[in-house]
Amino acid sequence: MPGEVSTSDTLAPREISRIGPPLVLASALASTFGILFAQFLDDFGDGLLAELLGGRAVLYNNRAEVFGGSDLALGGGFALSVIVGLFLLFAYPTARGHGTSRLVMLWVLLHVLRQALGQAALLPFEPDSQLAQAYATFDLPAGLDLVIAAAGGVGLLLVALSAASAFLGFAPQRRIISTGRRRFNFTMWIALIPAVAAAFLAIPFFLPDTESMVIRSLPLTAVIFLATVAAAPGTTSVHGPDDERTTEWPWGLLSTLLVLLVIHLVILQGGVEVDPRRWG
Repeated sequence: MPGEVSTSDTLAPREISRIGPPLVLASALASTFGILFAQFLDDFGDGLLAELLGGRAVLYNNRAEVFGGSDLALGGGFALSVIVGLFLLFAYPTARGHGTSRLVMLWVLLHVLRQALGQAALLPFEPDSQLAQAYATFDLPAGLDLVIAAAGGVGLLLVALSAASAFLGFAPQRRIISTGRRRFNFTMWIALIPAVAAAFLAIPFFLPDTESMVIRSLPLTAVIFLATVAAAPGTTSVHGPDDERTTEWPWGLLSTLLVLLVIHLVILQGGVEVDPRRWG
C-alpha cells in the first residue's frame, strides 16, 4: 500500500541515524590502528628478515632501512603480512561479540591483507618496489609475476567483497539493515567513511614523509572499500540483533592511538635497531 511505502521511506533516515557517532568513531579509529599495524608489520618483516640473513636493519615510523645482506630481505614484510593475515582470517570467526575489540580485529585483518595483496597486485608494474627487488633475487619463469599480480588483485577484490557481511554484523539493530538501501547506507557509514577518515588520521604518525611513500599512498587504502559498500545491498545472510545494542565511546582505543603517536614521533622517528642487542 502507498501508505506503507511512505512510512518506510520516512523511517529509514531515522533508523540509519541510530547507528550512532560512537560506532562510526570507533570504526574510524579502528581503521587508523589497522593502517598503523599493517605498515609496522611490513617494515618489521623487512628488518627481521634482513637480520636473519646477516644484514642490519633500522626501523623508523614510516619505513625500514636495510643494510647489507641480500635484497631478498625486502620481501620479509610481504611474507610476514601474508602469514599474519591468514592467521587473523581464520581467527576472526572465533571472536565473540560485536564490540570495539572485534571491530579493531576486523580492520587489522583487512589492512594487513590489503598491504600484502596490494603489493602482489602491483608486482610487475612497480619494478623498483621492495617486493619486486626481492622477487628479482629468484630465477623464476617469465610471466610468473603476472600470475602473482592477478592472484593478488583477485584476492584483494574477494577480501573487499566478503568484508560486507562482516561489517553488517555490527549493525545495532535488525531494522537498520533490513533492506538493500539500508545495508548500503550502513556499510558506507561503518566501512567507507571510516576508511577515508583513517587515511587522514594516520598522516601524523608517518611524518615527515621525505624518505618514504607511505603518506602519498594513504588515499589508496580506502579504495577497496568501495567494493565492500557495493556488495552490501546483496548481502542478505546477516540480519542483525532483535534487541538494539549500543556502542560505548571508544576512549580506550583513542588513548591507545595517542600513545602510539608519541611512540612514532618521539622514538621511531629517530630510528630503532631491529636487533635489541644493538640498543644503547
